[in-house]
Amino acid sequence: MPAGSPVARPLRPTDLPVLASLWARGKLPLAGGEAVAFCNEARVWERLGLEEHSVALLERALQQWVPIGRGRLSWVAVRGLAIRGVASARRRARRSVWEVDHLVGAPGEEGACVGLLEELARGLGRSGVEKVFLRLDAHSRLLDAARSAGFFPYLSERLWRLEQVPQGLDCPPLPMRLSALGGADLLPLFQLYNASVPATVRRSEALTLREWSAMQERGRCQHLVLEKDGRLAAWLRLARHDGAGCFALLASRRQDAPLDNLLVTALHYLHDRRPIFCLVPEYERTLAARLADLGFQPVAEYAVLANRLVRPIEEAVQVPSGAHQPYPVS
Repeated sequence: MPAGSPVARPLRPTDLPVLASLWARGKLPLAGGEAVAFCNEARVWERLGLEEHSVALLERALQQWVPIGRGRLSWVAVRGLAIRGVASARRRARRSVWEVDHLVGAPGEEGACVGLLEELARGLGRSGVEKVFLRLDAHSRLLDAARSAGFFPYLSERLWRLEQVPQGLDCPPLPMRLSALGGADLLPLFQLYNASVPATVRRSEALTLREWSAMQERGRCQHLVLEKDGRLAAWLRLARHDGAGCFALLASRRQDAPLDNLLVTALHYLHDRRPIFCLVPEYERTLAARLADLGFQPVAEYAVLANRLVRPIEEAVQVPSGAHQPYPVS
């Protein structure tokens, strides 16, 4: 390692007083003796479009030291006594899949973030984690660093923002019901996912029911599903934070869930929230076009990356000709 290169390591309790002294004032002590403006490059679903508070990373660091773990770990890149980068990761629905929820690097210290993310991946891999996700702005200065650290970009997303009640939606909301995202809904939702999401995306996210259930994003979300003819035709995710609302939807390609009715349903549940955001993956062109017609404005673009820490071992299995192929479950 070149002399003077930052060293990445897990966050220690002794680091907290150093960070806390400046975090409270919205500054992060990333450069020796000099405070650098706080800027979190990682994006998590329930806070898309909202500014991060300076104290948020300190709260995440403190949570790590609670005797009973809260599913979050943190790492720092240090040179001497100066902190050059900070990252934290949190568990998703199951402990086999995590996501980077905080990534901060000093200006000009992109190389430090490579080592930081590599150490993060090694630490999680030693703990049995199979996959780590990271969402960055499409033009983030840390995108190349993430790629160098083993994170592969597989999906582009666009965030749309609405300030006023849209015109041109005069259809009724759909009779969707609440779902706990488990139990009897788990397999039907996975079947909807397989029918609606391109194979190129599913290869990076989840090929089996176990992988798909483990990768679900956490946060304070409400899940609504629409049943048609004994199966699930649509899935609506809602999040509320700081007066704003955010939604994302997944729907069958058939006409069981008309798009306008789905949008009316989402806006109905978020009627008291402003602004309202909608996250749209690149393959949902029809949804993006309809949002534009209704007055939504594109405000951000994201790159979603994945790092598979455990490589699956493929084994040839003889299957009788004409045998039914069930959905993979493990």
